[in-house]
Amino acid sequence: MLLKKILHISIPALSGFLGLILFDVVDIYWIEKLGGDALSGVAAAGFIVWSLYSVMNVTGGGAASLIAQYNGAKDKEKAWDTAVQAVSLSIFISLAVTSIVYPNMSLFFDLMGLTPETSAQAISYFKILICGFAIMYLDMLGGIIFNAYGDNKISNAIMFVCLVINGVLDPILMFGWLGFPEMGIEGAAWATLIGHFISLILRYAILKRRAYIPPFKDFLTIRHHLYKKIVAIGFPNAATSWVWSIIYPILTRLIAPYGMVHVSAVGVCHRIESFPYYTAVALGIAMTTIVGNAVGKKQTEEIDKITYTGIRIGTIISLPFAVLFMIYPEYLMKLLTTDLKLISAGVSYLRIIGICEILMAWELVLGGVFTGIGVTGPTLLITVPTTLARIPAAWFLAEYCGYGVNGIWAAISFSTALKGVGLLILYRHMRKKRNLANFTFERKIYA
Repeated sequence: MLLKKILHISIPALSGFLGLILFDVVDIYWIEKLGGDALSGVAAAGFIVWSLYSVMNVTGGGAASLIAQYNGAKDKEKAWDTAVQAVSLSIFISLAVTSIVYPNMSLFFDLMGLTPETSAQAISYFKILICGFAIMYLDMLGGIIFNAYGDNKISNAIMFVCLVINGVLDPILMFGWLGFPEMGIEGAAWATLIGHFISLILRYAILKRRAYIPPFKDFLTIRHHLYKKIVAIGFPNAATSWVWSIIYPILTRLIAPYGMVHVSAVGVCHRIESFPYYTAVALGIAMTTIVGNAVGKKQTEEIDKITYTGIRIGTIISLPFAVLFMIYPEYLMKLLTTDLKLISAGVSYLRIIGICEILMAWELVLGGVFTGIGVTGPTLLITVPTTLARIPAAWFLAEYCGYGVNGIWAAISFSTALKGVGLLILYRHMRKKRNLANFTFERKIYA
């Protein structure tokens, strides 16, 4: 029964992510045709985009947890109120981030140590995405609301349709097909933003039709009494993701002296690694929804069973990816590029990352459990220090020990292992010393 429930939520989520991955791969296919500078520029911009995605967790994580718990308690009004306040808070945050980041975006790329040509491509791509950050933010939030209700099939179908539109628009806008002006790297960014906009409109319409959100007029009234609870749950997840994302621009400065081909390789390999990553994210979404519902129904004694079932599933699913990364990395790289130097650089990355791939799944599954419970603060004690440790560890292994770029990959892999094991130890400790069942629904939500 539990396994069926987990798969019922995670498989549709995974199918949506697979669509996202496949069209991300299509993006890389077309962008590579613009040259190495464009590919490296998008890879560098991708690190900053990930930092923006992490900001979305401030409201996303809190909204997911609270809506899942209120839905479990059959409290429709409070679930609606959470959605309304999450939307207004998301708009405020996205506009604030855009106003700060846009005037200073060239500084971020300068700090990465990119060549002038690569930096110019990165700025051309990123400036369009940052202007549409609010659209991307609200689109993400719409998907999270679907997930919180355990109903993500239609949301994923919407995402898939919009990704098809994105994939079709890529070459049309980039190369000036069908009479459109040739926009180069900017065309790829516009295709992405248009896809998000269409997705946002469709998600809103379906959410309203299924009564997962209130009528539009409710969104015109600013209420903020749930802001604190939303941020209290979402901020630790956001902080973890943000630290993770800003580490890569710093690591890029360590990687760049070994050649821009390694910067490009990271961008390509992240597309490959996204398959096991999003599989684990889908499991994490299931954990948040199911655990949140258990808390809402005051069935907190079920948390252990849910958690360890999720870990077992994550281990079983991640194992084949780990084997592929370590034994057949060149075949995976050849699916995305014909550049022999890029293939060689990517092979070393995948082999080293593959060693700890299973523990990445543990990290994301356990993160979903803590979010569902609504107790995310303690996870910062594990995730932030281990992520920050990548920088000195990468320098030590690459420069001091002389392992070069492979030392940087080893630092990334080892820190992933520490997070997975560390979160499991934290979970077991809290169950033993504080008893997670004591974080009752009334105490965490209605207090």
